[in-house]
Amino acid sequence: MYRFLAIFVGVILLFSACSVKEQVIETSQGVKLIIKTPSVKLSGIGFYKRGGKYANLQIFSGGVVVLDYKSAGSICINDKCMTRGIFNEKLFIHTHYDELIDDILARKPIYDSQNLTKTQDGFSQRITEAGEFDILYEIDESAAKFNDLQNSVIIEITKLGKEQ
Repeated sequence: MYRFLAIFVGVILLFSACSVKEQVIETSQGVKLIIKTPSVKLSGIGFYKRGGKYANLQIFSGGVVVLDYKSAGSICINDKCMTRGIFNEKLFIHTHYDELIDDILARKPIYDSQNLTKTQDGFSQRITEAGEFDILYEIDESAAKFNDLQNSVIIEITKLGKEQ
């Protein structure tokens, strides 16, 4: 009897430990992504999905996944996870606030809407910190463009098709 109970409990624990928490997707959008930095040059088409505190960006080039960005706490790119600070240093050449890439992907204002100027179909921001960065950030109905003129970092995300 005890042997049966032990096997039963073991099976229950095995299945509960191996279960994956499924993320709720609120938005799914086809996108074109261009990233140009001194160390990374990437261009491709893919999908951006988000829901709650979860975001996923998959970019394909030549039918191969070249970028699989997952954000749910730490940031994982192609299954290599890192803290947001390390990610910012690698991609942006500067340690910006932790959620900068998430705000860009979600097309939200950055740096607490500092220097925000509304435009006909979006907004723009020009944010500078002497000796650190000089950012021009523009959002319109079809694209998000982040350009750090000082550190030569360009990120452009263009919507493709309809949002689902």
